[in-house]
Amino acid sequence: MELLAWKLRVSTLWIFLGVGMLAAMFAVVMPSDVLSTYLATGEFEGEKIDAAMLALMVGLFCLLPLAMAFVTLALRDPFDRYANAILGVVATVMWTWDLAEHVSKEPTISGGPVMTLTLIIAGLLIVWHAWKWPKAAEQDVPDRRPASTPEHRAAGTA
Repeated sequence: MELLAWKLRVSTLWIFLGVGMLAAMFAVVMPSDVLSTYLATGEFEGEKIDAAMLALMVGLFCLLPLAMAFVTLALRDPFDRYANAILGVVATVMWTWDLAEHVSKEPTISGGPVMTLTLIIAGLLIVWHAWKWPKAAEQDVPDRRPASTPEHRAAGTA
């Protein structure tokens, strides 16, 4: 039962991260001057953004965390733990970079950096949960690895 609780916690954090990323994208794009400038020029923060780039951003920033919420519940150990740790680190580094970039340009406390800091904390919590994930021996689940020696194969244990 403990493993299911861990999986549900991490899955919930991925959902929080995906919805938070979508909210952050809307918070940045929806102010009228930003949206009108993007629609008129096709540029956002000085970079040209076309439909393919926009689809990539939505896919990476919104759909990937939501897919990880499902994958967290579907995969077995240790793949689940490694996938959560690696993608959690990627998300945390990405949002930390974004926060550092925006704070260096405009060092004011507003909704954007606070939202980004919340997403960084969610990413760190995912990494922490992946690191502290219960091992197979702690889960009261038999080891799923194939038997490695002839004695283990004969006994039916790993």
